[in-house]
Amino acid sequence: SFQIAPMSNRGAVGPLSLQATDSYLSVLDKPVVEEAMPSMLTVPNGVVPQHEDKSTFSHASFDYFSIDQLTPKGARKNADVGEPHDATRPLVTVGPASAGSWWCAAGGWPSPALRATTEIFYVFSGRGCVTDLDDTPHYFGPGDTVILPKGWSGRWDIQQDVHKVWVVNDHPNIEETTNPIRAVITPYQDLAPKHLLEPQGEGNTLSQTVYKVGPTEVGCLMREPGSYPVSTSKTQAFYILEGVFFLTNEDGTAQRCVAGDTLVIPKGWIGQWDILEATRSLS
Repeated sequence: SFQIAPMSNRGAVGPLSLQATDSYLSVLDKPVVEEAMPSMLTVPNGVVPQHEDKSTFSHASFDYFSIDQLTPKGARKNADVGEPHDATRPLVTVGPASAGSWWCAAGGWPSPALRATTEIFYVFSGRGCVTDLDDTPHYFGPGDTVILPKGWSGRWDIQQDVHKVWVVNDHPNIEETTNPIRAVITPYQDLAPKHLLEPQGEGNTLSQTVYKVGPTEVGCLMREPGSYPVSTSKTQAFYILEGVFFLTNEDGTAQRCVAGDTLVIPKGWIGQWDILEATRSLS
C-alpha cells in the first residue's frame, strides 16, 4: 500500500513543506531555492524511471520543475473553454507511487472518465476549480493542497495558468463511499503550526492528518532541529514547505534539502534525518 503522511523517526512518512517567511505568497512568487544539488537518482527529462532500489531516495529541487524545464504536451483536445495547453515533467515511479510536475494554461474541459488513481497535488501558482459530477465546485489557488480520489470525475477549469507538483497513488480499489466522489481541498492556512497537534511519543513534533482513506494518507508535519533515525514501512513522498535538513542513506550518501524540494522515499528505506532549521512539509 502507499501512504502520504507525516514522517516520523521510526517509520511514518513525510508531508509537503514551504519556506518560512512573513508571507507564503512571497515564497510562491520568489521560491527560495538554494544552489541546485545533484539528485540521488538521475532522471532524464521526459523519462519516468522505475525506481526499485529501496536503499536510496529520489530528490528534485524546485528548479527541476521550473516551467521552462517541462515538456509540452500540446492543446487539450476535449477543451470547451479557451485554448488550454499543458506541459509536464516526471520525477520517478516507485511501486504504486509516481511524482512529477504539471503546468496548464487557462481554459476548461470536462473530465468524465473515472480516475484510475488517487492524485494529490500542491499548487505553486495559478487558480482553478475542479467540479464534482453534481456541479459542486472546489476552488484552489497558490499554497492549496488538492486531492482527487480514485473514481472521481467531473470538470476542470483553469482561471489563471496553474503550476503544480503532483503525487499519484495507483491503488487497486475505489475507497471513497460518497456519491458522487468528491475532490478535497486543504487551504494553505489550515496547515499553519497553530492547527498542528503534537502526537504521542514524538518529541518536538507537530502534525496533522488532512485525508486518510484506504491506502492513501495525506498530512502535514513540523519538526524542530535534531537528528532522527528513519525507517519506512510505506512508500513516502513529500514536498518541503520550510526548513533545511540533510537526508542520509544507510550507505552514508546524503542530500541537502530545502524549501521547494520534492522527495520520494521507497518502502523499506533506512537512513537518517538531520534537521538544521525547523522543517514543515506536506506529504
